[in-house]
Amino acid sequence: MRFVCELSWEYCVSGFALYQLKMNFLRYYPIAGLAFLVFWVWKKDLFQKFRIQKDFPKKERIIFELKQSAVTLIMFCVIAVSVYVLGKLKILHIKTYKDFTEYGLGYAIFSFVLLTIWHETWFYWAHRIMHHRKIYPYIHSVHHRSVNPSPMAAYNFHWVEAFIEGVYVVPALCILPLHFYVFLIHTFYAMIMNIWWHLGYEFFPKGWTTHPLLKWINTSTHHNLHHQKFHGNYSLYFNFWDKIMGTNFKDYSEIFENSVGAEKKEGISVIPSTYL
Repeated sequence: MRFVCELSWEYCVSGFALYQLKMNFLRYYPIAGLAFLVFWVWKKDLFQKFRIQKDFPKKERIIFELKQSAVTLIMFCVIAVSVYVLGKLKILHIKTYKDFTEYGLGYAIFSFVLLTIWHETWFYWAHRIMHHRKIYPYIHSVHHRSVNPSPMAAYNFHWVEAFIEGVYVVPALCILPLHFYVFLIHTFYAMIMNIWWHLGYEFFPKGWTTHPLLKWINTSTHHNLHHQKFHGNYSLYFNFWDKIMGTNFKDYSEIFENSVGAEKKEGISVIPSTYL
């Protein structure tokens, strides 16, 4: 489905905003909700051996995650509408294109890789900054109320953090020629990975974190530890920045190995929050 209009509030801006809002809500809640229903309700006993933390959070926490995710989705909509309007006004020069033959399939794949690397870099440093003692209590602490996160915590952000999380697309769209579907696939991929990392289950096999190649790809345990210990494991898709900056938790690999496929989970002990 495409949305086409000229720049006017009545026929374009409000319509585009409504379109974006619908797409955001219809994409996030069904997928995160399905993950929650399957792994946290319907088949939770079957998958219990894959749980990273043995216990489940209280219902009130999940309801908070559910509600706060709507704030993030609205902010993502605000960013999309702002980019669209500023592009129409020629204030931003958006370089998206619609014909694959313009740059070729090879470039389309390459641009997806570049966009993912850029997102990873933006996320790591923005995330780490939000853990600063003068910022954390006012913004990022909202997300960290979920010490034992559910899939619904994927977009559980303060509205300022939601803006910071989403605005990385603006320089990318202005600098990097991106096919519309490449950009769409990237945002979908980012959402899926975010839901996965907050799922609370570890399905990767033993040896993942020590394998010469696979160790560079993050795990659900990696981000779950971040929610428990707070000050480390800041990266998103890959373990590059955490490794070179020394911000991996030292016991990450050990905890991963001890938790993968265990028959009975004792859980990972929670370390009280402190600020960087």
